[in-house]
Amino acid sequence: MSGDIYRRCGCRDENGKQYRPLPDRASADAKAHACPKLLSDPKHGSWGYAVSGGVDPVTGKRIQPRATGFPTKAAAQKARAEKVTEVAGGRYKGHQTITVGAYLLSWMERVDATRARKTSREYRRHVERELVPGLGRIRLAELRRAQVDKFIRDLEHDGRGATTIHRIHATLSSALSAAETLDLVDFNAAKKVQLPKVTKKKITIWEPATAKVFLAEVAKHRLGALFELEVRTGLRRGEICGLRWSDVDLEARELIARVQLIQLGGDVEETAIKTDAGQDRVVSLDDEAIGALMAWKMRQEIDRDKWGAAFVDSGRVFTYEDGSQLRPAHVSRVFDTVVERAELPDIRFHDLRHLHASLLIAAGVPLAVISKRLGHSTITVTVDLYGHLLRDANRQAAEAASELLRAG
Repeated sequence: MSGDIYRRCGCRDENGKQYRPLPDRASADAKAHACPKLLSDPKHGSWGYAVSGGVDPVTGKRIQPRATGFPTKAAAQKARAEKVTEVAGGRYKGHQTITVGAYLLSWMERVDATRARKTSREYRRHVERELVPGLGRIRLAELRRAQVDKFIRDLEHDGRGATTIHRIHATLSSALSAAETLDLVDFNAAKKVQLPKVTKKKITIWEPATAKVFLAEVAKHRLGALFELEVRTGLRRGEICGLRWSDVDLEARELIARVQLIQLGGDVEETAIKTDAGQDRVVSLDDEAIGALMAWKMRQEIDRDKWGAAFVDSGRVFTYEDGSQLRPAHVSRVFDTVVERAELPDIRFHDLRHLHASLLIAAGVPLAVISKRLGHSTITVTVDLYGHLLRDANRQAAEAASELLRAG
């Protein structure tokens, strides 16, 4: 580690360029580029210091603290000695000059390398579109809750929805938690910030009679078997698109949900489905589901013969005619078209999953079984989603029990 003491002033040469500082032990070259007054007048300018202390282990940048404005050489030497001791003892935090924007962009490099692509893209969108423009110029070490709170209020004022704000806040909080772990900040300024209340959207679920009309209409479409299986299993869109024949056992009358297809813009990628304790999620199949799959398998073989060598052996259950895997967005478009054509109540493809859950609840299937079948992380998720249906089923059970007592 080395340190330098120097004098400098604000004077400029005939070209308007500022003179270089004059080191305490100046070489001939240094004197040639210094202000002439610094050479002739010991009181001209002020004293300063510079310290070179290696590389900051947090930022990877060189440690080069410096300061000017000291009235005497002795004052600069004393300040330099204190700074040298601070750097040598590992107490110097040069990264305190890093802005929130610079940190977030460097944090995104680690996110890109460690997180799923879908998560990484969502984080980057929040960082580049919202967080850097809104908070980027603030020094990371000086970021406070009041500034984050104002940022949240500005998002509300700009018309951002509560759910979107929660997601942007979650990205910021995750980044600041990482900064706290690295000792870049003393605390996470995003914590304890008041967020707008998210109003849960009411789930729209078709009546069984409406579902029958839909299945009759969609049966006319090439992918009718996909929608038949969806209503009877409640798989997520990505799961049913990613389903492989190797994960379907028609004799055992079950399938295993192992992977899903995620569509990111124009790209489609396969990701593993997270399960508790690494257990496979086994979904039992009823007669109609088995029949639909067998009929579809026969149709797929016809397509294979039709396309010949050009047929793509993707291994997926549901595919385009040439055997290539389906794009999830295509499935949603087919669904929307069929619903509109049949003039049925407008719902999303995902609501077929809710339909399946409602049918299970109405049939009196235990909540724990429903939760596992749908692949919910906890039974609490199931209760939060379908609590209102459970209350209806509970009332029906009470009425049924009362009716039995009256009959007896």
